[in-house]
Amino acid sequence: MKTKTLLLPLLALTFSTSLWAAKPAGPNGGRVLHAQPQKAEFFVTPERRAKITFLDAALSAAAPDGQQVMAIAEVPGQRTTLEFERTETGFVSRAPLPESTAPYRVVVQIRSAPDAKPTNYRIELNLAECGECGHAEYACTCEGH
Repeated sequence: MKTKTLLLPLLALTFSTSLWAAKPAGPNGGRVLHAQPQKAEFFVTPERRAKITFLDAALSAAAPDGQQVMAIAEVPGQRTTLEFERTETGFVSRAPLPESTAPYRVVVQIRSAPDAKPTNYRIELNLAECGECGHAEYACTCEGH
């Protein structure tokens, strides 16, 4: 009986702590997307281009394994499809992201192969800097965000 009484709160504490643990940042300081077979990082460059960098197990930049990438920027009243160019470690958008004074959604689609079903990642693009971790809000690594 004592074991159950002690074990239950311990399991609840462990589970809740894992839910609120800090998220890792990518090598450029962007948001890590848990894509398969490789994780990827979504990062906005100073020129406002979307950069997708594929990552190895240590979260270092790695060459993609044949993935394809597409994104749609959903500024209120406007949807912009972003086309990407392949780089050594991923993709970068040919055109910059739309300008907006308010945050907006970017939907990144990653296909593991040309004929594979895409996986969508919805990112609330807020470029303001987080006061705690110093990353842009869309890539914040603080606990509970």
